[in-house]
Amino acid sequence: MPRTLGALLFLLGILVAVPATAQVPSAPGTGRAPVPNVRAPLPPPIPSPVLPSAASSQNAPSTNAPLATERELQGAMGVGRVVDGDTIRVEGRTFRLWGIDAPELIQVCQRDGQSYACGREAASYLRSLVSPGAAPVESATVLGAPQIVCTPRASDQYGRTVALCTLGDMDLGAEMVRAGWALVFARHGNDYAAQEAEARDSLRGLWVGSFDAPWDWRAKRQGE
Repeated sequence: MPRTLGALLFLLGILVAVPATAQVPSAPGTGRAPVPNVRAPLPPPIPSPVLPSAASSQNAPSTNAPLATERELQGAMGVGRVVDGDTIRVEGRTFRLWGIDAPELIQVCQRDGQSYACGREAASYLRSLVSPGAAPVESATVLGAPQIVCTPRASDQYGRTVALCTLGDMDLGAEMVRAGWALVFARHGNDYAAQEAEARDSLRGLWVGSFDAPWDWRAKRQGE
């Protein structure tokens, strides 16, 4: 009886030991337990982006506002006001008319043996084209006047935008040259050479008398 009890206890010990060893299988061919799967450390948390404050947002420039150069390239459309014989203002912007050069406001020319204010007459003729029947240059824009469209082409040495300005189907620069109150400005090209030849042959405007070309007059007067 004691021998039988010892055998049972021995078998019971074997049965208890086998499951414990089976839970940790050895690596193939090594006879050793595999290295446990140790998880790699997590990366540090990414900091949240700092949102701009309300004050900084108010000071930031608006992305909807066009840059100065973009605004210049956009041109303008509206009622025109004459500055001189080759310069107008449209919607608060100053445009030098493309392709022409007219006498300066204070320039004097000769006609019928007498001096006359050819610069002011040139400006007056341009004013008659821009808004017929309008008041002088210094007055406010007349409501209901025709709309002028100015398309930029370049800029001059004074920083003014040089533009092709039209009123309906009429090119204002071409009409000033055709009427004899402006000359072709070779620096911009010879777009209006035919109109100048017509004015000279017909003795219109400046061509009825004698005058200095505007660029020559400026060179004498202002040292340009």
